[in-house]
Amino acid sequence: MFINNNFRKIFAISSIFIPQQRSNIALDIGSSSIKLLELEVKGKERLLKQLSFSALTPGVDLPGALKEFAAAQKISGRSVNTSISGQSVIMRYLNLPRMNLHELKSTMQFEAGQYIPLPLDEVVFDCAIVRDNAEDNKMLVVLAAVKKTVIQERISLLEKAGLTAKVIDIDCFCLSNVFNHSYQWASEAKTAKSEVIGLLNIGANFTNMVILDGGTLRFSRDIAFGGSEPSLINLSGEISSSIDYFENQSGKRLEKMYLSGGAAEALEIVKFLNHQLGISVARYDFFSPLKYGPGINTEELKAKRNTFVIALGLVLR
Repeated sequence: MFINNNFRKIFAISSIFIPQQRSNIALDIGSSSIKLLELEVKGKERLLKQLSFSALTPGVDLPGALKEFAAAQKISGRSVNTSISGQSVIMRYLNLPRMNLHELKSTMQFEAGQYIPLPLDEVVFDCAIVRDNAEDNKMLVVLAAVKKTVIQERISLLEKAGLTAKVIDIDCFCLSNVFNHSYQWASEAKTAKSEVIGLLNIGANFTNMVILDGGTLRFSRDIAFGGSEPSLINLSGEISSSIDYFENQSGKRLEKMYLSGGAAEALEIVKFLNHQLGISVARYDFFSPLKYGPGINTEELKAKRNTFVIALGLVLR
């Protein structure tokens, strides 16, 4: 059963590798496809052991399709990391007086209601300190809440497929997590400490948007437009509004935007957003730090790597 203690695992916002050995399975269940990654971690070495992609047809019996997929990939009975996004996820960034994490969590038990526009008995919520050295003895906090019914629906879906939930994360946090784990970030660490970078994961129906300031998560949002051609004008408008909001609130300028998601494969989208947003927009190779096991089809990964970014953020948990 999904409980608050599990929900707190969501907030590995800027984690680092800790020497250990483990194997994780990530299952990204989207509106048009299922993506699976299995990763083995030994210290700082990461070995991608399994990769699979399955398209979903409109109106498909999702529990049946997922059960068939799990059996075909020989993961039935396993625990998996999965994630959710969309209108059921509420994220708030708050400037609060400085306190420790225990004090923050105790405070939010009484004050979260003023930030979450739903009855607290209908949601699971948690919080984390994003930055503890803001001006005027303040700190930046992220507060996230998800409807309990959505959590239970995801647990039920997995159980019908013969799977259990190890971690239920939020897509935007996965996007931040995978970027901060990449080698390119590490190799540009000195520059990145002062850079403001945007990340977009453009799916079929939803887009996840994240803004990092020196690697610290400062803004996140799910946008109800995907990468289909009729949606692109609306999508670019929503992205522009979000950038304006962030820049007005923070006093900082977004310098570049990196794309992922299935729609990011299309060169036209990169050119379109470059023109519409007026900033540098490019694809990003999130998979460069990984080593591949003998069973990995590297050609398939090369062709579809942008679609596996959320799954990669999940499997790195």
